[in-house]
Amino acid sequence: MGARTRLAGAALAVVALASSCGSDGDDAAAAPAPSEITRTAFGQASPANAPGQVLYLQEVTIPPGQRLAQHHHEGTQVATVRSGELTYDLVVGTVTITRRDGAEERATGPTVVRLRRGDTVVETEDVVHFGSNRSSRAVVITLAALLEAGAPMATPTS
Repeated sequence: MGARTRLAGAALAVVALASSCGSDGDDAAAAPAPSEITRTAFGQASPANAPGQVLYLQEVTIPPGQRLAQHHHEGTQVATVRSGELTYDLVVGTVTITRRDGAEERATGPTVVRLRRGDTVVETEDVVHFGSNRSSRAVVITLAALLEAGAPMATPTS
């Protein structure tokens, strides 16, 4: 097993651990929703077994009616929906989705997928996508990303 595969597995474990901590995500949605998309950094590390890369753990909150810009990641990102329903527009590439019940599926763009609380998506650097919140409740996403050092969390595409 390669270092990247081990780190992707470790990132998934980090997201799973973050998902199991605290509430089931409903408390975050019950709080007043911000009017802007927010990103909260929980921590980051430069793993010794992934030279030149940084592992991030963050939370993104998307208020009702808001949309992320179209982008890709310069590495691998594993994200799970903690609350709400994310409309996930997959423009280019293929992602692996693990549903809350453990069922696994793959989606290839262009397509639109609905991700609900407990669903997880794995994105690689060739995936161009964006998420939006078409519901009346905030969408809260916990993510782990393994990116090239110095790379932005999301690289805009047109």
